[in-house]
Amino acid sequence: MTGQKVAKTIVPWWVAGILLGLVQILAVWVADPLGVSTQFVILDAKALNQIAPEYTQNHPLISQPRNRTLGYGFWLDAGMVLGGLAAAVGYRRWKLQAIPVWWKVNRGGSVACRFAVGFSAGILILLGARLAHGCTSGQFASGWAQLSLSAVPFTITLFAFGMLTARIVFPKTPDIE
Repeated sequence: MTGQKVAKTIVPWWVAGILLGLVQILAVWVADPLGVSTQFVILDAKALNQIAPEYTQNHPLISQPRNRTLGYGFWLDAGMVLGGLAAAVGYRRWKLQAIPVWWKVNRGGSVACRFAVGFSAGILILLGARLAHGCTSGQFASGWAQLSLSAVPFTITLFAFGMLTARIVFPKTPDIE
């Protein structure tokens, strides 16, 4: 192994999957299927409206009322960030670090490189989510919850390419505590 150590997960993957499924059922019952990326469009539209209101009023996407008001999705996103932080602090797993163990083992200790790659990857992911009219997690989780036939090949492809990308980006594995 590499000598670097990463903590073992607190919740097994299958428990997290069951919990995600229950949250999905609750979300569909109360409002809409889970989704995250649309809130970026709404926040961008709100900010752009402050700078160029005439542009936003005539834009075919952001002029629509559903893309100009904060709904449950915004609070879902905020809750995910705050809930993740609360869980990490509560389980004493949170620590501020510029270079995660997985990155250090595979790519070295350059903070500038780590942030440049992370920022570029974030832009590509968000661009892809907007071009596809939804993020991958929303497509697969909500698709399965709604028994959408298109969710089956999408999920298989998503996981296959996710595993391939992980193998390319992180070929070395740190020790698990």
